[in-house]
Amino acid sequence: MKKTLAFILCLGFGFAFSQTQKTQTPPTEDHSRDKFIPEQSKQAEYPGGLSAFMREVSQKINTNRIKGAKGRTSSQARFSVNAKGYIETIIVTGDNESLNHEVERVMKSMKTQWKPGEYKGNTVMIWFNLPFVINFE
Repeated sequence: MKKTLAFILCLGFGFAFSQTQKTQTPPTEDHSRDKFIPEQSKQAEYPGGLSAFMREVSQKINTNRIKGAKGRTSSQARFSVNAKGYIETIIVTGDNESLNHEVERVMKSMKTQWKPGEYKGNTVMIWFNLPFVINFE
């Protein structure tokens, strides 16, 4: 009798504590309004376009300052145009340090104001990546 009673108690506790409770997950928020819509964003613009900016920078580069360059030498410039339309941060990478310094020097000397970029009607900082390639003979 004691064994049967103990078995029933164990079985009863097993059924009582083995029930699972469903946890309710909160409803997901609708973020469809936050999706990137191209019509809401505008790139920063240089007066005359990006090709005019590249042309001006390339004309100001002094190749006499570039040391140890042979053949084709390249650098990659990453810079930001702030909400006021000025070049703010400049990061130049490449194999030739003197070319990197020259590109950075020339870009810092550019004082022409850009038309700032926009996102959802607010002016924002925009990043650009530009390659610079020089052939030495």
